[in-house]
Amino acid sequence: MTPAPEQLAGADRHTYSAFGIDLELDPRISIPGLARTVTATTAPPTQVRLDPEELQRRWEARTTAPTRTREVRHGETTIRTIDFAEPAGYLLWNRDHGRVLISSDGLELLCDPDPANEQWATIVVAQALPLAATLRGLEVLHASGVVLDGRALLITGATGAGKSSLAAALARAGGSLLSDDAVALELRDGALVAHAGSLALQLRAAEDERLSTPERAALGRAAGAVEGKQRYVSANAPAPAPLGGLFLLERATAGPALEPLAAVSPFELLASTFNLSVRTPERLQRQLDVVTAIAAGDFVHRLRVQPDVDATALAKLIGEHMAARDILVEL
Repeated sequence: MTPAPEQLAGADRHTYSAFGIDLELDPRISIPGLARTVTATTAPPTQVRLDPEELQRRWEARTTAPTRTREVRHGETTIRTIDFAEPAGYLLWNRDHGRVLISSDGLELLCDPDPANEQWATIVVAQALPLAATLRGLEVLHASGVVLDGRALLITGATGAGKSSLAAALARAGGSLLSDDAVALELRDGALVAHAGSLALQLRAAEDERLSTPERAALGRAAGAVEGKQRYVSANAPAPAPLGGLFLLERATAGPALEPLAAVSPFELLASTFNLSVRTPERLQRQLDVVTAIAAGDFVHRLRVQPDVDATALAKLIGEHMAARDILVEL
């Protein structure tokens, strides 16, 4: 039986931040990679609670028929669904992980885990928190990211293109990890600011084996293997940082490895959007505002992964390019 919220009133609720929002986390939920909050914002924190009974009660009390806003399938098997109904909010279900109900304002997450999966809470940081951040006014991109020399560098691309490998290489070169998979952007007084997501980075076993002990240490604390990948958790989250560059990663056999794009369609950038479930007019306008600001800000580069170029070489190329651009700006 899950304790009622009043029974947890005196418990040590842990305060964290991720995707630009503060979080109060039920002490019974463990999520590797969340940064502890040092200075809370004036905005109320999002509550994350383990409460299957309350989740079920609220979903059954819905007053509108559920609308399926997202469905992910692998062949004939359904992997993930998101359904929306008033006033309950967004019900996320993920196979082998369980359910999370996200309130319509993003201020509360109720969790109903799959008891057979000790790693069930990964779905909270991988899917539920980005959705909550979107509901709270941020725009989350499906991107890996680091802060290097005070600026956020984001890497987008198809699954398997090498985003995590490049983020790891940039971290080894002195960058601080923003996220392995999703980064929240905020349009603040006309400027784009990037917020850290999960500080857990996952590398394929073959790639991890090629790293030296000091290179592994630069990635953070080793935190075991997840689905065949070695996980590292950074000790500290970087502060929110201004956007410095967005790199569209693709595998190619020809063309320059790094190509600044003088013009890019905002609709091409929409492909990097992380969340497809929130379809309110306010969110759609904000989404367009963010991608338009990216397109207009001289941030976007095409990054082509050649067969004979590894992530370390690409990270060096990015560092040299950003440093040279700084020199040109100063001139």
